Amino acid sequence: MAFYLDMDSLIQMFGVPLTVLEGKNEGQWIDGVWQESSTNSVELNEPFLTFEIVGSMLAGILESNDSGEQLTDKAAWFSEHDYNLGTKVIHNNVPWKITRKQLYLDYSNVVQYELTREGGLDGRDV
Repeated sequence: MAFYLDMDSLIQMFGVPLTVLEGKNEGQWIDGVWQESSTNSVELNEPFLTFEIVGSMLAGILESNDSGEQLTDKAAWFSEHDYNLGTKVIHNNVPWKITRKQLYLDYSNVVQYELTREGGLDGRDV
């Protein structure tokens, strides 16, 4: 392979604690709130950005929201692991769901995910 971008050092340098919930989305409705059954969880330290990203990771274009504390419902995650769409990720006790992914595995060891914030109908995040 003529070109390969090894992202190991960047993943380690900018990684934050994440919990990935693997498995099927199984559970039951209890008093109008979906309660998931226990699933396998994997603890990772990988970059997780809770601000909007414009362009691709390889272009290096990052744009943050206006200053001040704001809740956003989109996030980006850069991982060395390939997960399915719909996989849940917990960051700072806030649940997120993978909605899109971009594979760079042909010339790198990273996958770029777009996630959407999830919250319960009762106001709780988890």
